Amino acid sequence: MNKEDQEIIDRSESIAIKYLKDTYNLNDVVIIRRQLQPRMAMARVTVYGYVRGHEEQHFNVSVNYESNKAELLSFSREFRNMLSERGFDPYK
Repeated sequence: MNKEDQEIIDRSESIAIKYLKDTYNLNDVVIIRRQLQPRMAMARVTVYGYVRGHEEQHFNVSVNYESNKAELLSFSREFRNMLSERGFDPYK
């Protein structure tokens, strides 16, 4: 992996973590994988992880590295239930 790709991936991970913190008040997540999508298809990095201590509460956040914005959140049923119990609607 070249230096530019690594910088994109690292920046996208930070954006995903900040998105989860700012949107859902999640301060302790574990990132397990980061995937740079093919450049010719899209300008996106997908960040995979879970809530620390709750591996069943997994999620992935797709980050547009050109706009530096989280664009898509996918999650397990357990993650959804945790957010609902905390008063968040993950579908908004």
